[in-house]
Amino acid sequence: MADAAVQEKQHRDTGVWLRLMLVAFAANGLGPFGLKVLTERGMGAHRSQYLLYWYLGGLFFAVVALLWSRSRIHGREIVIGALMGACSLAGQSFTALALSSGVPGHVAFPLTTGGSLFVVAIAGISFFRERVGVYGICGIVLGITSLVILSVG
Repeated sequence: MADAAVQEKQHRDTGVWLRLMLVAFAANGLGPFGLKVLTERGMGAHRSQYLLYWYLGGLFFAVVALLWSRSRIHGREIVIGALMGACSLAGQSFTALALSSGVPGHVAFPLTTGGSLFVVAIAGISFFRERVGVYGICGIVLGITSLVILSVG
């Protein structure tokens, strides 16, 4: 009986995780898309306000989700989340600056995405000693190659 309860909880947690990942997937593309729209409309000077409201919206969503789940939060989680948010904000700010400086979107976005992919892959291998098999290496190479081809084409 206890085994069935554990499986039910894991299934429920997987469903929550999947829904949150879908939200993250959609939101991850919307932020840079908004930066491109601002630049194309000649409103690149408003990128700071845009990013402020974008990240405040994310903070609001996170607080609501935390309150809804009634989970406890630890100081270390706040620090890690703040550092991740600061890195994300810096990346978005530099992407916006590149777009405002005339770098085409088909170059700026693949470089930022490819750079993130490369850093995560290297960190996983170097710091966490993750083993990457032949399929993983092929996937990383194919992903980076496709981003390069997209930015050139």
